[in-house]
Amino acid sequence: MAALQRFSKMKYVCVAVLVALTFITPSRAVWPEKNPAEAVRDFYAWYVHEVVNGGRPLEKEREQMRKFVTEGLLSRINKMPKGPGGLDGDFFLNAQEVDPEWGKNVAVSNYYVGKTMSKLGVILTGRKLGDRQFEVKVLFQEGAWKIDEVKFSD
Repeated sequence: MAALQRFSKMKYVCVAVLVALTFITPSRAVWPEKNPAEAVRDFYAWYVHEVVNGGRPLEKEREQMRKFVTEGLLSRINKMPKGPGGLDGDFFLNAQEVDPEWGKNVAVSNYYVGKTMSKLGVILTGRKLGDRQFEVKVLFQEGAWKIDEVKFSD
């Protein structure tokens, strides 16, 4: 009987610990913007999916873009000359074609992580068009990490 009482008490302690951990540990679904790498992964997963499915996020989904990208970067993109000699392809992918796997295979490394600014290395991996490697600067604005700069080395 004593063993059964100890088991019962242990069961309640385990449940209490699990409940406490649930409330203490921040969920990615609740606070993804608190992590700059996760914000970049979420953006590229969404962005590539939209482009592959015929969407034009920069033109047709500005409100959604504002959740991921600073207003300053959107303004700079708008002012860029388009076509040969200017922006000739997709700004965020530095490509004229999009590999559907890029949105599913997003690797992010931290070059520098600060309280309000971070620089991250990004590699999008795809079988059809190969890898895209670049650097992203993100700023913490309006309670979220947002892309403010994208630098391709090629």
